[in-house]
Amino acid sequence: MSGTVTLSQLPRRRRLVNTLTRLIVALGGAGVIAAIALIFFYLVWVVAPVFSAAHIEPGPQYPLPAGDTLLITTNETDEVGFRITRSGDASFFGISGTEKATARVSERSVSLGRSLGRVIEVAGNNGMYAIVDTEGSLTVVQASYPVDFEEDQRIMQPSLEYVFEDEWLEMGRGSVLDVYYGDFEVLIAELDGRKLVLHQFRDAEPGFALEMPRRGRLTLDTEYERVLFGPRGQWLYLLGSDGAVEILDIARPKAPKSLYIGRLAPETQAVTAIEPLLGRYSLLVADDAGLVTQWFVVRDEFGYEFKAARQFELDSPAVKLVPEPRRKGFGAVDAAGHFHLFYTTSQRSLASDDLVTRDVIFASIAPRSDLLLTAASDGTVQSYHLDNEHPEISWSTLWSKVWYEGYTEPVYSWQSSSADNDFEPKFSLTPLLFGTLKAAFYAMAFAVPVAIMGAIYTAFFMAPSMRRLVKPGIEIMAALPTVILGFLAGLWLAPIIEANLSAVLSIILVLPAGVMLFAWLWSRIPDNITRRFDGWYGLLVLPVLLLTIWTAFAIGPWLEIQFFGGDSKAWFLENWGLSYDQRNALVVGLAMGLAVIPTIFSIAEDAIYGVPTHLINGSLALGATPWQTLIRVVMLTASPGIFSAVMIGLGRAVGETMIVLMATGNTPIMDLNIFEGMRTFAANIAVELPESEVGSTHYRILFLAALVLFLITFLFNTLAEIVRQQLRNRYGNL
Repeated sequence: MSGTVTLSQLPRRRRLVNTLTRLIVALGGAGVIAAIALIFFYLVWVVAPVFSAAHIEPGPQYPLPAGDTLLITTNETDEVGFRITRSGDASFFGISGTEKATARVSERSVSLGRSLGRVIEVAGNNGMYAIVDTEGSLTVVQASYPVDFEEDQRIMQPSLEYVFEDEWLEMGRGSVLDVYYGDFEVLIAELDGRKLVLHQFRDAEPGFALEMPRRGRLTLDTEYERVLFGPRGQWLYLLGSDGAVEILDIARPKAPKSLYIGRLAPETQAVTAIEPLLGRYSLLVADDAGLVTQWFVVRDEFGYEFKAARQFELDSPAVKLVPEPRRKGFGAVDAAGHFHLFYTTSQRSLASDDLVTRDVIFASIAPRSDLLLTAASDGTVQSYHLDNEHPEISWSTLWSKVWYEGYTEPVYSWQSSSADNDFEPKFSLTPLLFGTLKAAFYAMAFAVPVAIMGAIYTAFFMAPSMRRLVKPGIEIMAALPTVILGFLAGLWLAPIIEANLSAVLSIILVLPAGVMLFAWLWSRIPDNITRRFDGWYGLLVLPVLLLTIWTAFAIGPWLEIQFFGGDSKAWFLENWGLSYDQRNALVVGLAMGLAVIPTIFSIAEDAIYGVPTHLINGSLALGATPWQTLIRVVMLTASPGIFSAVMIGLGRAVGETMIVLMATGNTPIMDLNIFEGMRTFAANIAVELPESEVGSTHYRILFLAALVLFLITFLFNTLAEIVRQQLRNRYGNL
């Protein structure tokens, strides 16, 4: 008597085991789903602040003695504010209302004892300030902020120290000048109409213990009203009030050379403000039409040009431009008393707010870009808190071409750090996405044919005794650490391919030709002999494979001479424009293909071997040949499993880290050239995350890359499951 046994009819022990098994399986599945969801939400939580909006909030006011403010700034930690007035008085005040602990300031004011004409802020430790007094002498002072403790309270004791003073300025109080302070030199440009004098000081060590100056003099063709040094003191910008600009190359101060002459605004528009951006590669130019334009020097094959890269619109003309001291952002004070916050690289208008006091004679942004200070004519200093952590990121900077300083055109680029503090961070994810897909494409192009053909032969044609040896042997390759494959690919395989490129490329033709020749010869042998080796062809063809590979390497030098003129790498570069890098996509495709083959082979072989025997026997009994049975019955029935194998292998290739890290040049370039390297999401995260500052833009962008990689694999797996289910519904009833 037959029938269905219900759970209640089972013995008590069996019911308990079944219940516990169901519970454990359910909890395990729920745990996996919960873990994946937590990973996803954690990545989103880390990345979300990158896209948060900026805010400007008014802070405390600091009543200081009345005076015409020439400079206002803060120390490195935004704890102490510092102001210099035209009368020569320097005032210090403690910054309050911020999240940072603020020390008490012991000294409130210091008098320089002279009337000042202008103050030029130059780079240096704790801030250095070049001061020109009304008598035409140049003085450089340094603000220092030593810390003392009194009853566990931090006390700042700011002071000013004269570090350089001389009265040799030639043109007197009517001239304008700029100062460049480098590690081993100080350059001073003095301009009076059409007269330009360059003063150069040199020293063996950083500081102002300098030798006598060397001077270069030049009479200009045009009268200019302002002079600014360019990056590293190599250029000089000469600016006129009507928008005229001339750029001089002063690498040799005694013999300046003109690089560019042009205009920063049309003749119908008046220039209202000009300020250099961080690094001085760019100039910010505001005009009376309410536009702020970023200009920078571009060098091409025809020489130098000064190009307008991007513009920012304001409702009213900007009267003051306030560059950030450590980023490529800036603020603008317009004629209506509004303050606007912008960032050049991302071309974002970040925030805007009304100023508390519209009588602004000077404004500056603190070194950490979280504080704005404005000075009014009555001596009042107003502070504003800037919540602006990640201005350099936008959807366009992540996925579109961006015109970076010095580039001839907009490009995709990833460069997160540099030895130069003035560099422009480049966070385009497009090259990383391209590199990830490129590496996966070449790996799958090598792995899929080999793995699937091997699975077909092993499951359908191979002798059972041989299959019991081959299948576990290939599957155990999946346990081989990928770092070993990456090490061998980078240090052993890559030099071999570079030295024998012609031979390696000839394998693509020689290997199939050798196998086909062997198959043709084998077909000429009598059946009574070949039948004895049924299922063992894989073992017989192994010497043929080794022989054809040896033949390819043997004829490689001859091919190099006959077809590539003795240098295949140079031939590809000259004729096809393909440059060659030793660690390239070809090496990655071979190495990562070897890592992916076991996974695809194992799953595909199980799917083919699992096709019901009655389907195969029925097809053969109806007169179909083994090949017809394979194509019309076995492959269709096993297609869901084969497709799953390919998609799992693709997921493995997309997320591979160590092989692409060690076997490529890790250069984030976008080139389908098989002889060039790439940088993938996984490799980029592995290389840069340990060195990134927690909470920084770089740190969060790396998590964004991880999130994108997560979504890519999720998308691939979802599409694979949909296709697999359709294949199962279509062919599962065979």
